[in-house]
Amino acid sequence: MSNKGRILIVDDEDRFRASLKHILGKSGFEAMAVADGMAALHVLEKGEVDVVVLDSNMPNLSGEDVFTIIKKHGIAVEIILLTGVPVIENALKMMRNGVFDYLTKPIAIEQLLSVIESAVANKRIRNWDTGAVDILNNNVD
Repeated sequence: MSNKGRILIVDDEDRFRASLKHILGKSGFEAMAVADGMAALHVLEKGEVDVVVLDSNMPNLSGEDVFTIIKKHGIAVEIILLTGVPVIENALKMMRNGVFDYLTKPIAIEQLLSVIESAVANKRIRNWDTGAVDILNNNVD
């Protein structure tokens, strides 16, 4: 099976994190999983990730806090925010600020896989567009 994308799962619920990592691996993704926002930021510093599946309600750094740090540092990833307690105002704010999607737990795995695939495709298109612009700019005198 080919690598369909690199996914970072950030969730403080051990069972959810382990289950999703297993399912993503069987579905052809390269999946990594961490239990908190600080660990997520360390992973993002070290390597390329396409999509971060980020729990909104975690101790210390919330998902929204982690998203804000990622955005502030210009880390090129798509963020899928998961919440167990949906608040429409938060969802609208996060979507306006650039979250790829804002989903409610529990979620059907088929739906989550579909959103992850769309997010990976969006990231790759964005990277291709940036690369194409760089190539064109270097070739124009």
